Amino acid sequence: MVFKTDQWFGVLLLCSSTFKAGGVQITTNMIPTIVDRHVRAEITADIMNYTIDVNRYNLDLSGITSFVFEIKACHLFEYVLLSSSDVRNSSEPLYEIIFYNSYNLYFLITYCSHDSLNSRNCNMEEFNHQIELNCTMYLPFWISWAGGDIRVGTGIDVSANVLGNVTNTNNFEVRSIGVFTRRRHEERNWKIQIEVSDKFAGYFDSCSMDNTKSDMVVVGEIKCSEMRCATSCGMSKTCMGYNFNSAMNRCELLWFGSDVVTDIPHHTEAGWKFYSKCFNGKTACLGCYF
Repeated sequence: MVFKTDQWFGVLLLCSSTFKAGGVQITTNMIPTIVDRHVRAEITADIMNYTIDVNRYNLDLSGITSFVFEIKACHLFEYVLLSSSDVRNSSEPLYEIIFYNSYNLYFLITYCSHDSLNSRNCNMEEFNHQIELNCTMYLPFWISWAGGDIRVGTGIDVSANVLGNVTNTNNFEVRSIGVFTRRRHEERNWKIQIEVSDKFAGYFDSCSMDNTKSDMVVVGEIKCSEMRCATSCGMSKTCMGYNFNSAMNRCELLWFGSDVVTDIPHHTEAGWKFYSKCFNGKTACLGCYF
């Protein structure tokens, strides 16, 4: 049995099943890197080095086939790089999707195959649509690449409102995602949405929040030890974390109440402590993202 450290609380579960996170997705804010020079995948050997790494959130990108994000800006010049390299090696095969607007919204889809750092074999297709931007509202986009069919669309429903697609017969698995912008002197905000790995690590993290009680949906309330509380949550597919009061031995098993998580509401309350379920080898602890 793994017991408490300063922050971690590990649980040796009574079975070896893989627990599903129920398709839970995290939506979180991000400010992309601003690049002030002309860079493109076919001419810039270290293109991935210019990007903010989406995987800095320690979410498991293996096996995913889509990326949903929202942008709030008056003008677009946004880059999304989908790389086959889990170490962001720019010489490995990648997709580059560029969103920009003048009168219409344009986007480019470029596929670059494996080649040397100084020379790339890239294919590019351009699309344009009449889409209005609003400086005060988020505009949602999605990109999918299942089976080598690279599609781009608007909205949060992947496969709906398709704006264009390119088929790549040399299909590869996307292992890292990076983004950046070339717009200076203008505020822009991104929200990214990624599905959480379904592999519960057997750990919970308090996120260093003593005397804190989460206001998520309570799906079970029992009087028990903290070990039993954690084990009960770990055995449940629905439970995403728990509140525990050691003085009263009170346990509240918690659920987000939605498949898309944009926040974990909580308040200060003496004697309580909130613990969040961790995934992907205890690196993706959901309560610690917000």
